[in-house]
Amino acid sequence: MSEEAVKNDSTTEEIDLLELAKKLWDKRRFIGKYAIIAAVVGLIVGFSIPREYTSGAKMAPEGLKNTSGSNLAGLAALAGFDLSSGENMEGINLTLYPDVVQSTPFIVELSQIPVQPQDQGKMSLYDYIDNEISAPWWSYIIRLPMQAIGWITSIGQASEDSIQTINPLALSRKQSVILKSLSGRQSVTVDKKTGVITASSTMQDPVVAAAVTDSMIRKLEEYMADYRTEKAKRDCDFTHESYLAAQERYLAAQRKYAAYMDATQNTARQSVVAEQDRLRNEVTLAYGVYSQLAQQLEMARIKVQEQTPCVTVIEPAGVPTQKSNTSKAVILIAFVFLGVVIASGYILVKDMFFKKDTTNISDKKSDTQVA
Repeated sequence: MSEEAVKNDSTTEEIDLLELAKKLWDKRRFIGKYAIIAAVVGLIVGFSIPREYTSGAKMAPEGLKNTSGSNLAGLAALAGFDLSSGENMEGINLTLYPDVVQSTPFIVELSQIPVQPQDQGKMSLYDYIDNEISAPWWSYIIRLPMQAIGWITSIGQASEDSIQTINPLALSRKQSVILKSLSGRQSVTVDKKTGVITASSTMQDPVVAAAVTDSMIRKLEEYMADYRTEKAKRDCDFTHESYLAAQERYLAAQRKYAAYMDATQNTARQSVVAEQDRLRNEVTLAYGVYSQLAQQLEMARIKVQEQTPCVTVIEPAGVPTQKSNTSKAVILIAFVFLGVVIASGYILVKDMFFKKDTTNISDKKSDTQVA
């Protein structure tokens, strides 16, 4: 086969863009029909998706330096070493806060806060997620087989609606689904450079979204405080118990000494004097322990206060005025574009295969005529 024949064959296999554009233009009515159908589907989808509102808040926790680390750094500085670069911050790692918010105990506690949607009465967040959150119509069709299977398997078992309390360690199937839905609507991100924590909540009611975000911020503050002051509070409680016991011993020794002195006021025997001295020493010793524990208790209370972190809310949770999900116009444009692409692809693919089939048939006819 000559080089010219090879070039001719390769040229016939190449796709002429102008020819393809002409074919698409000739089929513009067909493409327009697909675009109209896609636009109708896009409008149905756009109006079927419920409105969602996202409320966000920013907070900056105070960084308290490790006291023992500071003392060691000071001692090392006297010896000519620098340990300041390795000084860590006390408290929980900031990167763990997203995991804290998504944890089951946190979500269970958050689900019990009271919320009040617009034009409705107060209810718990759990009841709001269960009864007020709507979904697109196709989600019910998708869930229908699983719901049917669940209904069949639940025959003869106790109804889950009768379960009122929520146990984080033993959730029912319905509670697990509702809490998972609530968990998916919460988000916490941490800026590692600045340490700013951004919390957001997405709900179908803007007032509920703001209330949930504010509650999430408050509960994070409580979690920080509990984590940072847990050991200090245990030490303070132990010191307080010891203080009360020492106080009781001191008062008992004081009453015993006073009663003995009243009973032996006019007695000058040495045995009586010795017993008075012994009781006086017991009172003095008990008072010394009592006074020392009183000082330690005050220091423990001060330490709890020092360990309590100060959280600054940079941006409080506000009621959103604009919905956060994709707008209907964007959905419409996306569906129209998809319809045009599908129609154009169908025309081009059909033309390519049809062209190959007609070429093969014509070749067979020419071969038959030659034979």
